[in-house]
Amino acid sequence: MALPDFLRWADLALGGQGSAVLPGDFLQQVVKTTGSRAGILNAFGAEVARWPKSLSPQEEEVKEGWSDVLLGDGRGGWTLRLLQPDRLDEMALGSIRLVLRAWDLSAELKRSQFEERFHLWELEAIRAIATTIGGLDDPVALAEELVAHLVALLGVKSAHLFLESSEAPVGRFGPEVLGPEAIDQARHEAIVTDDVIALPLKAASGPLGVLVVAHKEARAGTEPFAPQDRNLLELFALQVTVALEYARLTRESLERDRFQRELEVAATIQGHLLPQCPPDLSGFRIHAMSNPTRHVAGDTYDLLVQDGDLVVTVTDVSGKGVGAGLIASGVQAGVRLLVPEDFRLEDLASRLNGFLCGATDDNRFATFAMIRIVPDGSLYAVNAGHCPILVRRCDGRVEQIASSGLPLGILDGVTYETESLNLRPGDTVFLYTDGLTEAENPEEEEFGQDRLIDVVTSSPCEVGPEAAAEAIFQAVEAHSEGRPLHDDATLVVVQMVG
Repeated sequence: MALPDFLRWADLALGGQGSAVLPGDFLQQVVKTTGSRAGILNAFGAEVARWPKSLSPQEEEVKEGWSDVLLGDGRGGWTLRLLQPDRLDEMALGSIRLVLRAWDLSAELKRSQFEERFHLWELEAIRAIATTIGGLDDPVALAEELVAHLVALLGVKSAHLFLESSEAPVGRFGPEVLGPEAIDQARHEAIVTDDVIALPLKAASGPLGVLVVAHKEARAGTEPFAPQDRNLLELFALQVTVALEYARLTRESLERDRFQRELEVAATIQGHLLPQCPPDLSGFRIHAMSNPTRHVAGDTYDLLVQDGDLVVTVTDVSGKGVGAGLIASGVQAGVRLLVPEDFRLEDLASRLNGFLCGATDDNRFATFAMIRIVPDGSLYAVNAGHCPILVRRCDGRVEQIASSGLPLGILDGVTYETESLNLRPGDTVFLYTDGLTEAENPEEEEFGQDRLIDVVTSSPCEVGPEAAAEAIFQAVEAHSEGRPLHDDATLVVVQMVG
């Protein structure tokens, strides 16, 4: 083959114009140049051209003098059969190889360009999907939208999205192709066949579900999934995982915000149920302090005036949070309803106990302390499993009114006893919850009852209830070295004045 012909054919192949002349026209030129009577060109074991075109397979078999020339790299590339060539020299073979190599390079370039455009389309499709689903936080609506995009993206006849929390698909298109056992298997490892691909969806928080596609559409019906189909599905599955995880986190965030608002409302309501200021009752000075560890406290106190008598209650419900706060508020409401009926204190405590035994869980109870002081100084007290009530006399002595029965809500039918004593001007009564005595220092040593009594004893008679209460909280804070209390702390101080 002459050099100008060789350059022209190579230029045509590299320029992408070889499809118009290869392989048939090129083979005709090769036959003519090599002085052959006929030629057959094969690529990867398949015939692509023969010259003359009228040469039949039967004629090929009966004719003798064929020369087989390997033109590729020995891995099944181009091969040439020439019939009785008389000018097959190295220059001719080199020219033929160069032209065919140029053809291969042109084909590879086209494939590369197609794959590049296809990958760009894939990325654009995924980006468009992300934009569409970005604002969805409902799992069902999100699943339906994702499945619709998946069907359009892969061209499948069946697509289903199973969430981890459900056995039935929440997003579906076409018939289901996998049974429950196969779905459970796919939650842990991928299932890949020619017709079905099932991929597990996993996030940092744990398994999210399974994505299943089946029966890729083709002109003749369906065709097997290609490797690039799985790659695209894996990319889509990653997008699905991100979307589902985002939806989950969004719902959790909204739920936390809603719960936080409800806690704030509950705390506001509970705060309004507490006495906003001490009653103005001649002969008494009163001060109350409460330090909840959460929005809603399990401690509560009340200050009432009934027929000229001062009634004080302190309640401490087991546990913390909203549940404890509701029970504490219930006890407070019960006291307000029963006090006007002129019950004796022990009977009132029994009524409250019966109410809580029928209305709370077995693991819920409330310690309860209540005093009633009449204007002449007579004090009546009932203590249901609560901290001892402290009475500081003007001479420095501290008397205690200990518990006379179980906490409220543990056992129905429990009886309680009412203790009584007389107060004189200057005497001070302390009602409190165990959040004070159980406050710990960094060495986990509790503040304790003895330290509390020491602080109460050190308060002289002329010190008012507000200063006495402040001294107790300051002593507790100094003991705990500023560490927050792990339980609600409530203190009510009542001082009788002349």
